[in-house]
Amino acid sequence: MARKLWVALHRYLGLAMLLFLLVIAFTGSVLVFAHEIDAWLNPRLLRVEQVQPALGADELTHRIQHADPRLRVSLLPLSAPAGSTYEVRVVPRIDAANNRPYDLGFDRLYVDPGSGKILGQRQWGALRLDRAHLIPFIDVLHRRLQLPGQWGMWLTGTVAIVWLVSSLLGAWLTLPRMASWRQEFWNKWKPAWSIKRGASATRVTFDLHRSVGLWSLPFALMLGISGVYFSLADEVFKPVVNWFSTVHQHPARSLPVIKDRQRQPAFGIDEAVVRARARLPAQTLNYQPWYANHLAKQGVYRIAFKEPGMLERAFSLRYEQVYIDDQTGELRALYGYHHATNGERFVIWQYPLHTGRILALWGRIAVFLAGVATCVMAVTGLMVWRSRSRARADAVKAGRVKSSGT
Repeated sequence: MARKLWVALHRYLGLAMLLFLLVIAFTGSVLVFAHEIDAWLNPRLLRVEQVQPALGADELTHRIQHADPRLRVSLLPLSAPAGSTYEVRVVPRIDAANNRPYDLGFDRLYVDPGSGKILGQRQWGALRLDRAHLIPFIDVLHRRLQLPGQWGMWLTGTVAIVWLVSSLLGAWLTLPRMASWRQEFWNKWKPAWSIKRGASATRVTFDLHRSVGLWSLPFALMLGISGVYFSLADEVFKPVVNWFSTVHQHPARSLPVIKDRQRQPAFGIDEAVVRARARLPAQTLNYQPWYANHLAKQGVYRIAFKEPGMLERAFSLRYEQVYIDDQTGELRALYGYHHATNGERFVIWQYPLHTGRILALWGRIAVFLAGVATCVMAVTGLMVWRSRSRARADAVKAGRVKSSGT
């Protein structure tokens, strides 16, 4: 009786999240190779024709903001692979005519780092029927199902939790009901890992659902846990991790807000990078500049550095963020792998795990296949449920006919 209840729970949890899981799994598989697909679709946005040395950060910022005075650069890359553009994040300035932000219609610019020429623009996640917005749309669909505000994040986070529970429950239901945990146990459990040859279509569908679920279980757990991090980091993930190891609040949130919101930095990004590098731990002095942004509310520059080959080579995931006062250049905070607690390092691991980049190309291929496997499980699970529902309905109908005939 208890097993029937667990079977029913597994079934209806799966049905409840079926559509959402299909969308998330499919888009996740696409996003594993998002950059390659995006570069193929939009070479004019992501590639430069003539490679030349990059301009300094201050000069580049000046040229971008001079080209469109309505905007302000909010995040500037400090490096990119040869032949690639910079993806520059921008925010609107306040229109003095109505005291409201300008309606830019975009939040990313694609800039030639050698000349400062703006090659294109797009609004991340916008539903626009062109090649430039395909990957950004899929990205937001994967992260929050294109729902507004936090609603989408809460929903995808809930789906991740339900997926974890359903996956573990499904694996448990494949275990043979017996006391022996030695050779006899494996002999009875072994069929659950394979598809029976010569079986009916219904049985093959069930075997496919069960075996794919078992073989992909480690990836389901990894992707489910990291999915909770991306959607419910502050609500669920970090509080749970904090039970085992301290997770401090990120400096971007913990640094105090300054009173004078209109004050301008006393120096530019180029000098900020030099000052930030001087504050790096000795073990990270070979790290490369990654990106810079000015947090006006806190009155600090955030300068990020990354280890060589970060997210391109296996197990290359270390970075450091240096927060320095925009008036004095004094160190305000450090955040990164070197000073992190074990819990904070576990948090840092989530992105490379979720994307597969922790194992470079092979890891990305594995995550892509895990997404495909999840789609297969979702579809076959629905097929098994429909087949059994029809069988039960036919049995009830046959029973009624037999009863009426006696």
